[in-house]
Amino acid sequence: NVTQKRHAVATALAASSLPPLVMARGHRIGEVAELPLVVSDGLESIQKTKQAVETLKKLGCSEELQRVLDSKKVRAGKGKMRNRRYTMRRGPLVVYSEDNGIVRAMRNIP
Repeated sequence: NVTQKRHAVATALAASSLPPLVMARGHRIGEVAELPLVVSDGLESIQKTKQAVETLKKLGCSEELQRVLDSKKVRAGKGKMRNRRYTMRRGPLVVYSEDNGIVRAMRNIP
């Protein structure tokens, strides 16, 4: 199981660098310069969510963020009664090496 999970994570990360596969999953990456989008280490020191959203929009992720916000739907089935009322799509994945406040800034962005 551990080997399979490690292999699945490596495959998923490799697939995220191919724009046709990412677009086939429904992500809006038209304005993004390249995949994966690598930025400087200064981004790790962002403290506020407003700054994080501004930065993501400047990097070309505004269409993807809007797609995620518009995807909030009421769940089908009994999950609604079990405090799992809404489902949403997933937004951009942020990978960092050192937490200087980026976790708190990005955690409320869907």
